[in-house]
Amino acid sequence: MEYNELLSQVALDHKGEFSALASPTLNKQETVTFLYKDVVNQLNGHTRKITKINPVRLRLEFIARLGLMIFRLVKTSLQFRVKTLPKKCVYIRTWLVPRSIQNGIVRDDYFRQLINDLSKNQSVIVGFHPLDYGETLKKFKGSQKPKNFIIPIGLLSILDIIKVLVNYISSAKIKLKNEYFFKGNEISVLINDSLKMDYYKLRSFQAYLELEIAKKIKLFSPRIFLYIFENQAWENAYLSIFKKTETKTIGYQSSGFSFRFLNFFPSKIDCENALYPDKILTVGDNFTKVLIEFGEYPIPVETFGALRFDFPTVNGNYIIEEPTSKIFKRVLYAFPVHFYQYQQIIQDLIDVFQSTEIEVHLKYHPLFQSSVNNIQLPSNFKVWSQDNNKKLNETYDVVLFNDNSFGIESIFMGVKSFEYVFDKYYDETRLICFDIYNAQLDKNKLFILKEQIIFDKFDKTYSNELVKNYISNIYTRYKGLDEYFI
Repeated sequence: MEYNELLSQVALDHKGEFSALASPTLNKQETVTFLYKDVVNQLNGHTRKITKINPVRLRLEFIARLGLMIFRLVKTSLQFRVKTLPKKCVYIRTWLVPRSIQNGIVRDDYFRQLINDLSKNQSVIVGFHPLDYGETLKKFKGSQKPKNFIIPIGLLSILDIIKVLVNYISSAKIKLKNEYFFKGNEISVLINDSLKMDYYKLRSFQAYLELEIAKKIKLFSPRIFLYIFENQAWENAYLSIFKKTETKTIGYQSSGFSFRFLNFFPSKIDCENALYPDKILTVGDNFTKVLIEFGEYPIPVETFGALRFDFPTVNGNYIIEEPTSKIFKRVLYAFPVHFYQYQQIIQDLIDVFQSTEIEVHLKYHPLFQSSVNNIQLPSNFKVWSQDNNKKLNETYDVVLFNDNSFGIESIFMGVKSFEYVFDKYYDETRLICFDIYNAQLDKNKLFILKEQIIFDKFDKTYSNELVKNYISNIYTRYKGLDEYFI
């Protein structure tokens, strides 16, 4: 709490500056900055573990990054020109990810059926923002898609992109005005270093880009602006532009999170000073409860529906698969979006399972699939590939995971899952309010799990009824439009 309030105070000291709104550091995006990790290392005297900055290299790389970014933006703008938008439309801002394109057809992975339902009675525009400017964007251009699916960068002219560049260079850099202390230790240098990284590594650039896009969208007076809510820096671009307009802003919490995502938990200072949408909709009651209990939100936070969780149902209830008793001697590890953890996780798994009869399948996060293909693995390790012809509970004995939602889904699909606990800095718990069985393992318990599987002693069972109740609280079934969008 003290750390949360401290960063809120820093942001408050820079209130009125868009650079502060655009900063991942001041928006507490620990999955980007890892500032808390550096702070803890300083408190513990582990100075060699603190992120070091080479100022010369940082500036040279900044020039290269910025030049490449401008080139990509100009190219993308020319390839995906958007000259106009329907007046009073519902504008949906989403991400273009590899899963957005399946079999040559573009399908939004976040809002799914809601887009079709909204489109029945009103004009809807879906703006796909690319996470990178490589293969997925290329596939988007050549894939089948409705005319209302756009790349919002196409709203910007070359002159607009130059404005973004000039605005960023001239105003995005932040330098602290005061000294700040955490647990009696002065940490201003660490915060300043993180702010430098925001600027020189272009971590703040996304917000400046989206600010210019938001200005273009505002010209067409959208009735509703709907977006994926994570309380990140880029969201402030739209909230600042649509503030005091007739446009209703709605943030949708589309997937799970752990407590390391500090940006989901605004402080009392944030409650009074930060920007928020008019309403936040969640995927389920448990997430609504956690946001309200641990975050200081001045706006309604309400359960809506799990749009991405489109598993089959009977009589309005999700169908929960039963665990199988057979031991397959096969384990699946589902990796998080935190790429820096991959090396340690893989090494821990090798330490435990190498040269055993247990197969270990590695399910990398889709964003990093190509980044880890060249890693040398033991013969009993394999990179996971989806097989729609085989059910999960007919393939694996157990699913291991950390800080992603697949572990929750695997229980739903009839496979016992366990959160691998190894990060000493952050609380990565995803199985919120889970008490069906002890679902956390450290490395020592992995060795015990290995022995249980080898000697057919692993208990794969759990209460199907308890899982059904848990899933219904985590993920509310989407039942169609309601008053939020009327």
